[in-house]
Amino acid sequence: MSSPYSITISPRFYETDALGHINNASIAAWFEVARISFVESLGEEGTESTLHWVLASLHIDFVAETFYGSDVIATVTDARAGNSSLTIVCEMSQGGKVTVRGTAVLVHLDAATKAPSRLPEGLRERLAAR
Repeated sequence: MSSPYSITISPRFYETDALGHINNASIAAWFEVARISFVESLGEEGTESTLHWVLASLHIDFVAETFYGSDVIATVTDARAGNSSLTIVCEMSQGGKVTVRGTAVLVHLDAATKAPSRLPEGLRERLAAR
């Protein structure tokens, strides 16, 4: 991927734990926000298209603490197309320091059968152009 895709996330106080860190479940949710935004940025037809994906795998490495009070930048650093899957690699940084890295595998579903289906060619082309 030649140009990374980024979004800004503003931590909310209720996403912290007793030590003032961002809760691990919130981090997983932030990865979801970044993934959906990235897939939508590829211009797949129709807003309902995000419903044609299921999460097959999620791996998160917590590299450093993430805190309330400072924006977090979520950056998709790589995206690779499989036959019916899309692997998305993302990292989050706060104050210029990487705090979290993650990899997710999404599977594209046929809307009618709910079975895995080949990624649309248009999506593959747009992904290759990034």
